[in-house]
Amino acid sequence: MRPKTPELLWYYSRWFYQRGFRRLARSVKTVNWCLHKCLLPAEATVGSEITLEHYALGVVIHPQVKIGERCRFYQHVTIAAESPIGSDHFVSIGNDVTLGSHAIVVARNFHSLTIGDGAYIGAGAVVTRDVPAGEIWAGNPAKFIGTVSDRNDRMSRLNDENNKQSTV
Repeated sequence: MRPKTPELLWYYSRWFYQRGFRRLARSVKTVNWCLHKCLLPAEATVGSEITLEHYALGVVIHPQVKIGERCRFYQHVTIAAESPIGSDHFVSIGNDVTLGSHAIVVARNFHSLTIGDGAYIGAGAVVTRDVPAGEIWAGNPAKFIGTVSDRNDRMSRLNDENNKQSTV
């Protein structure tokens, strides 16, 4: 298990920001950038147990983002919003969401965007509209591929077939 250095630095940056230590929060954000080449804003709202794979290399997140619990982001993920900091428009990412490497999520000009709980966004996908809970989206532009329950069913069938072959 690797040390969760980028996540920990992001936590401290947000902690300082929430308590009014804006310069200290910015300093921690800068250290995170220097060490890991990721832009993780102190203004973002982030749930617990977030995992930034590959030490958050190249991850860029806009301050107008709300991230749920137990989310996993791979390298070079971009979450952007075409709205100013402090506006009513956010990118909201639900609980247990996975964003593949090089995925881009962009909320269009003065609009909010939501990715539902348990959604999977494929590597290299460009998401510009809402993704319902439990769905898998991929491509440029991102399109519906299937549901997480369908994926889990296929994985169960494959495991069952492999177990039968190994016992023969």
